[in-house]
Amino acid sequence: MADPGRSETIKSPLQPVVDAISSSLKTQIATWFVGVLIAVLTLFSSCLTDSIKSGLNRADLRTHQYEELVSEISQYIFNAELTVEFIEKDWTTEPALSDLLKDYNQSIATLRKKEFVFLVWIRKYWDKERVTKYENFMQSVRNFDSAVHSLNDEFEAVNFTESKKKVDRKRAEEALKVMKPAFESMRDNGNLLVTSLE
Repeated sequence: MADPGRSETIKSPLQPVVDAISSSLKTQIATWFVGVLIAVLTLFSSCLTDSIKSGLNRADLRTHQYEELVSEISQYIFNAELTVEFIEKDWTTEPALSDLLKDYNQSIATLRKKEFVFLVWIRKYWDKERVTKYENFMQSVRNFDSAVHSLNDEFEAVNFTESKKKVDRKRAEEALKVMKPAFESMRDNGNLLVTSLE
């Protein structure tokens, strides 16, 4: 006989079916949730990995391009400084000028040939302020080069036609009045540019 104080739960004949459906739904929801979570994490991980790779590639390219740009600037400034020094000290015989002018012409040609390549690199990997510094530097390069070209007829007379033993001292001194300040401006602009790109 049943205890009158106890209530018994009456089980429905459908209860096992409901329990099975409920358990199946819980399992399927958990499986779908884990699948969606893995998909989201994979997508996020892929985007994060791509972003990191892109950042590293950009940094690597920027470093390579910085080194090439600085190397060309340094080479040109060195050759420009030697040109001023040789003219200032009157080392302007054919043997002295031959290699000097060859090296100077190679460095200015390289720098000018890559002028727009370097400009694009600076625009892409740096900012507007550095673009302005680069443009100022290149203008000072053109100013200095123009001062050097003012002695072209003298260089030709010494190096090619050999009608003179040395560059005319008076002409050299006149050219140096423009060349020295132009060189100092170019060197200062080059220094500003290079240090701003570090």
